[in-house]
Amino acid sequence: MHGQTKIEQISSFFSLKHISFGGIVDTHFHPKQMKFLSKRISHYTVFSSDLDTSKQILSSGGVSLFIENLIAFHVQDFKSHSSRLLSVDLYFKGNMKLRIFVVNISPPAESAVRSDTIDLLIQQLVFTKQAGFYHAVCGDFNMHLDKYYPIYFNQPQITSKHIHQLLYHLLSHGYENYIPINLFNSLGFALTACIFDAHDICTSDHNPVITYYDMSLLFAFTKLARARQLKRQTCHVFKFDSITDSQWTEFTDKAAILCDVSPGP
Repeated sequence: MHGQTKIEQISSFFSLKHISFGGIVDTHFHPKQMKFLSKRISHYTVFSSDLDTSKQILSSGGVSLFIENLIAFHVQDFKSHSSRLLSVDLYFKGNMKLRIFVVNISPPAESAVRSDTIDLLIQQLVFTKQAGFYHAVCGDFNMHLDKYYPIYFNQPQITSKHIHQLLYHLLSHGYENYIPINLFNSLGFALTACIFDAHDICTSDHNPVITYYDMSLLFAFTKLARARQLKRQTCHVFKFDSITDSQWTEFTDKAAILCDVSPGP
């Protein structure tokens, strides 16, 4: 019953915020259990990690990634690296490869499991970069990046110590931090991010982080006419690292036409 309630809450959140990819951590569910429960969210496909059934740990783990069915058909592979690390590979036209990780790093109290998960994640990030994948990492890091920044910039002699191993790897290998914290490697199409207060629809003590991406990079090889023929949704995306006055004027003129909404009083 508890699992069904959680799935219903997840379904409500996904529908409310139009989520395309949703990472869930610390599920305590076997993949078959998760697949059965996820039938309540019929327009998503779920990929889940195995569970750790040993008695030496406090939590059996379990992480899952929900992908909207319109995108899930691009999935060609997924792998449960451990009960706390999952990766899903999506392939798009033009040799565009995207790998999404879901990770649940244990709190410091579970030092052995925490260390093993961090080592495994770093190893997989290295392999993923070598294989030429765009990739994103979501989950629960149980870390405070804001506290690490002063160390990284002011005490370089201790930044690479084992206790800071993951954050040091991310910051020193071209990963970027978006506010709120969302770590990924040179995706180049993140638009914005926010923390959603889920207390009204969920009983969890965690709030989800939502990141919005310009997905046109992945679908750029589908011509507009072909997309319309396939009855796919299309959108206009404007993104500039820098902008001139004339470009801004052109953008505002087009936005005014597309957004046919009368200004408020």
